[in-house]
Amino acid sequence: MIFALTIALSYVLTNIDGLFAFFAIAVSGRHRQAIAGFLAAQAIVTGGAYATGAGVTFFSPHLIGYLGVVPLGLGLWELRKTYRAQEADVVLTGEGHSVLSSMTLFLALSTDTFVLMAAFIADSSPGYDRFILVGALIAVASLLLAGTLLAASLKDNRTVQRFFERLSPFVMIAAGIYILLDTATDQL
Repeated sequence: MIFALTIALSYVLTNIDGLFAFFAIAVSGRHRQAIAGFLAAQAIVTGGAYATGAGVTFFSPHLIGYLGVVPLGLGLWELRKTYRAQEADVVLTGEGHSVLSSMTLFLALSTDTFVLMAAFIADSSPGYDRFILVGALIAVASLLLAGTLLAASLKDNRTVQRFFERLSPFVMIAAGIYILLDTATDQL
């Protein structure tokens, strides 16, 4: 069980950026989209890491950094939509697109978690895989709880909501730039 808690701590520490992105999206009034996107992304990350760690290679590791293009592009798209809507005085509600945007952002921010989890699974004997998966589950639940509590503490403050509505695209853009600058693309 200590091994599972160690995995959970590692998972949480590599997902602090995702926690703050979750918070920004949830406080901007898209709490359901943030939860759905976060859970979908973490399921993909954990499942993909398990498959990779067990011996299946989906992609070349030196190309991982190019995932930063996705949140960068989505952030620019959201920013463009926001400013066009402001010009027309329209309120944006795009639940499906917001879930996809959130999930993609969380996936892009979770590349370090993916690599960490794949390494744990690859380096441990198959009997320990269940502890790794339990640790991942504990971490995802903890991050979701922390993000939800943070967002709930500020949900009634309309000024804060408006601030995060405007900030949300910039979070995606910054995440994309960060991923592009701080990954294996540096070696190309």
